Amino acid sequence: MKFVISNQIVLSRVPQGPIAPYLGVFANSLIATGYTAWWIHRQVLLGAAFSQWLGRKAVALQDLTSDHLTQYLRHRARRLRPRHGDRGALTNLLGFLRREGAVPEETIAVPPLSSVDHCVHAYEAYLREQRALATATIVNYVPFARTFLEHRFRAGVTKLSCLSAADVVNFVRHQGKRPPKALLTDQTLMLLR
Repeated sequence: MKFVISNQIVLSRVPQGPIAPYLGVFANSLIATGYTAWWIHRQVLLGAAFSQWLGRKAVALQDLTSDHLTQYLRHRARRLRPRHGDRGALTNLLGFLRREGAVPEETIAVPPLSSVDHCVHAYEAYLREQRALATATIVNYVPFARTFLEHRFRAGVTKLSCLSAADVVNFVRHQGKRPPKALLTDQTLMLLR
């Protein structure tokens, strides 16, 4: 039995799963955007297969995340050779479902800043706003400050009032024991010749 979507796309069977009701509207949005008929068919076919997989896994639309795309593509790669554009097509489908309100926006958990991170961000803001230093200078200063604070306070609470000249001397000695980084790579040397 054949199933026709948007008078253009013919599938060998009726789509199943949580995305199935949206495939026609998705196809129409692709047509309106100006995709080729071949690419529209490819995206709808992939979306139908993804929907069927979601149905088998009992994943509801409100629970759908980009992690499910990755899991599905891994599953699919065990049976079929991955094709260029598969991830992009599914990402496009997921974006469409979010715009339609069928799938909620994903919230990405941001890890809390450590006390070193707070100090480094404050130092960076100070260099930019109070000292008006160039971005290139800030980019060079900030990593040293981070390394120093991480060396001094490890995973503990960063208390700038506890810093002393001995801490700076200890850090410099520690840095002196590390093997030097190559300042010039072989490629750079070749350019200089």
